[in-house]
Amino acid sequence: MSIISYFVLALAIGISNMLLFRRCSELAHIKLTSGIVKSFLLSAIHVLFFILGSTIGDLLGFYSSDDPQRYSDRNSYVFLGLAIIVVVKVLSPYLRREPNLPLFNLQSWTSVLAMSVATGINVLLLGIGFGFVVQNTKNISLMVLSIGGVSFLLSYLGIMFGRQKVAIRPLRWTIVYCLLILGVAIASVVNA
Repeated sequence: MSIISYFVLALAIGISNMLLFRRCSELAHIKLTSGIVKSFLLSAIHVLFFILGSTIGDLLGFYSSDDPQRYSDRNSYVFLGLAIIVVVKVLSPYLRREPNLPLFNLQSWTSVLAMSVATGINVLLLGIGFGFVVQNTKNISLMVLSIGGVSFLLSYLGIMFGRQKVAIRPLRWTIVYCLLILGVAIASVVNA
């Protein structure tokens, strides 16, 4: 996988966090200084979940000592399957007339921690799929910089959007999120 794949996945995770923080900060007014810390906490937990997921995926991947590329197509299909699961999970609330999207109280630290863990499940699944495709994931610094940086910036942007009550179309942004994830997964299948 190329470096671009890391940043595309980071952009997708950041868009998801931006939508979440925009919804939550619209209901509860928080200070921007507190928002910086809370968006950094969420980004740090998501980076840890992605690294944990890629380590699990690397351990569970199909590999041959004779030919390292023998099972690369099967590994990429596992990544595609996990990406489809995440996409269906994210798009399912929008299939109702009135989407019931999760809201968290940003003024409570336990709620922010619970939000980070709850939204980190999708990041964990993407990390497991990414670990299947990328053998011996030693690019931890690239994961931290891409996912942590982009997620932090877009999360904080979501807080600012929510405080100002800026109107965005969450379904369109969710579709962009899903297309980015599916694009990386399909690219891994094609390159296998």
